[in-house]
Amino acid sequence: MSNKKKKKTAPAAKPQEAVKDKALEAEEKIPAGEEVVPEEEAPAEEQPAERVSKPINDLLGDVVKAQKEGKMEAPDNEEDGEAEDTDEPKKSKDKKHTNVRQLKHGMMSTVLTIVFVAAVVLVNVIATVLFERYPLTLDLTKEKKFSISDESIEYVEKIDTEVMITIFSTEEDFTSLSDYTRQAVEVMKKYKQYNDLIDYRFVEIDSNPDIVSEYGIDTVSIYDIIVETNPTNEVKRTRKVTLIDLLSFDDEFLTNLSNYGMTIDTLADQYGDLQVLQYYGGYVTASRADQAFVSALMAVTDPNPTSAVFLTGRKEANSLAYLHTLLEANGYQVKDIDITKEEIPEDTSLVVIAAPCVDYLPEEIDKIDAYLENGGALGKQMLYCASVLQPETPNLDEFLAEYGIEIGSGVVCEQSSDYYYQFPYYTIANDISDKFLQDVSVSDPVLINAASRPIKLLFDERGFNGIEAYVSSTGNAYVMDMTTGEQVGKGQQVYTAIASKVNFSSDGGADTYSNIVVYGAVETLSDGYLSFSQFNNREYVLSLLNGVTNKTRTGLVIEPVVITGNVYDLTEKQSSVLQWTFTLIVPVIVLIIGGVIWLRRKNR
Repeated sequence: MSNKKKKKTAPAAKPQEAVKDKALEAEEKIPAGEEVVPEEEAPAEEQPAERVSKPINDLLGDVVKAQKEGKMEAPDNEEDGEAEDTDEPKKSKDKKHTNVRQLKHGMMSTVLTIVFVAAVVLVNVIATVLFERYPLTLDLTKEKKFSISDESIEYVEKIDTEVMITIFSTEEDFTSLSDYTRQAVEVMKKYKQYNDLIDYRFVEIDSNPDIVSEYGIDTVSIYDIIVETNPTNEVKRTRKVTLIDLLSFDDEFLTNLSNYGMTIDTLADQYGDLQVLQYYGGYVTASRADQAFVSALMAVTDPNPTSAVFLTGRKEANSLAYLHTLLEANGYQVKDIDITKEEIPEDTSLVVIAAPCVDYLPEEIDKIDAYLENGGALGKQMLYCASVLQPETPNLDEFLAEYGIEIGSGVVCEQSSDYYYQFPYYTIANDISDKFLQDVSVSDPVLINAASRPIKLLFDERGFNGIEAYVSSTGNAYVMDMTTGEQVGKGQQVYTAIASKVNFSSDGGADTYSNIVVYGAVETLSDGYLSFSQFNNREYVLSLLNGVTNKTRTGLVIEPVVITGNVYDLTEKQSSVLQWTFTLIVPVIVLIIGGVIWLRRKNR
């Protein structure tokens, strides 16, 4: 396009030049692509000033070239207007759709985050409540020392009467005594978790004289535990558990005490439980808390408990500590009495004599005889165990002979290695009577007998007495003389027998029996042999004694819990850290992560 200049006074243009200038102005005003229409010439006085312009041919050539190259802007027209009118609503609609979709995604992310965080917090709250109320705790110790047996759980869950366990001490003082007392508290608390009817409390003796007076000042002392049914108008039964009852001591240590005419209980009576624990704690081999508590629970909830008495005072060859524990764990009320000083209690159902190495005096034999006769009513039971360590005991031998039993000398051996364990006098028996097997879990029990003396049956029946073999050897067994090593007898030998005396009922009711269960080896019932898992000694002796005492099986055979070695125990600080971690730190971390995810999705 031409550039305009300032107007100057000049002579009138020639007609040809005026026409050329008008043509150039008209060309500048013509849009590209439109046809040029000539205009009427203007009067001379209205013509513009002289201009300098490109030739029209050059100008038209530039226009055509620009058009071809598409560089010129298309003019507005109707169609373009319509296109713009159509695109505006479409863009607006797409933008609206995008906003709705983003809003939906944002809301969904927010809802999911809130739900997740709320779920985590709720789970933590519920878990905290459940951990306090129900048995959801994890025992991470190596020996599972804070756990209770499945048999105990099954029994505890079935208790249908209210029981209170009272520990006469503060919880802090009691648990600080040793690992064993701390374990006992944890075991006790688990019983409450499994049964609402069981409750516990800690009572400080000096601060609660009224509570102590309910039991009698001579009945309880510091660290004693009383298990009782809650007082009612009809019945209130109590059972005391001492510190010593919570512990299992080394069998050799107990045997040495027996050689001095003492038991762990008499030692505790003389010096106190705490002092015995302090001085002889090195001889503690395992915890008996589970057995002690369950035994006490049985004693106070069983309407007809069975009482067992172990006779001491005659240098017994073995204390039978495990058998003592086994009977307690199965609901027997067990105690030791010194036969040289005490009478057998009238309510005793079972007496245990564990191979005395000093013969009974005639007056002590009379105590046993009077017990079994029970004023003519009979119905009393006794377990007598012999031993190759025993010297001659003529008074006891004469008494047993009246019931048809004779304990021979020497030791029973087997010839075939299929029927002995390591040595010929550790014999294996599978010739077992099918009587009193009601509590044995296998159909064909296998028993091990450790250096058993042979039992001779003097008769089958005589008057009101009868005798029967219950456990016997093979026909190839023999008896070896302990002094010379010679075979003094060959053939089937008897390891266990039962001698009975009957009182026939005169009114058509059940007959009553007093029985003597005789074992040829006290070692067969010692701790090691009763704990053998590949043999059935433990189940068999329990089934046999339950059978003769007419005791209903409880199904509890609980192993002592050994607490030794380096174990992982939670300290108070560790417990606090875990509590804050799972109740506060974890939820906060989850909340932060959820918030970050929400913000990122919102701004996406």
